[in-house]
Amino acid sequence: MEEEDLKYLWAAYRMGSFGKVENISLDEFRLRTGDLLNNFDLTYTVVGETPKGKIPVGIISGKFIGPMFFIESAFWFKWASPRNKLETILHLLNRLRREYVVMVQCSFEEKRFFLNIAKHGVIRRVGTVYDVYDDGPAGLFQTRKS
Repeated sequence: MEEEDLKYLWAAYRMGSFGKVENISLDEFRLRTGDLLNNFDLTYTVVGETPKGKIPVGIISGKFIGPMFFIESAFWFKWASPRNKLETILHLLNRLRREYVVMVQCSFEEKRFFLNIAKHGVIRRVGTVYDVYDDGPAGLFQTRKS
């Protein structure tokens, strides 16, 4: 993650994008963020068009398991609109599918979002996984080769 990205991540944190805001310094935040992101193989900062111009609207992270890249987390900033989320994940998946087989699991509440992405031909639903979430099954999606 670039220093410029950290500025937006810090602002998103201070606005409560990731839950409860603690009274920590920027250096402590940088350290905690580094520790968190080190748990992933790849992290992408996704940039969208906002009233303030093209700025980061979220971060997407995942891990490789064999030849597949599993997206494990998406953190959206408070200023990310539904359109920002759809466009940025669509563009990211479109780019990643040229290099990897990408897998995405989602909660029942997120399923409609990924079904909308599937309408663009970038991913397809490949199944349901049980016992992942306490509140119900998870939808499983896979990228399609171009």
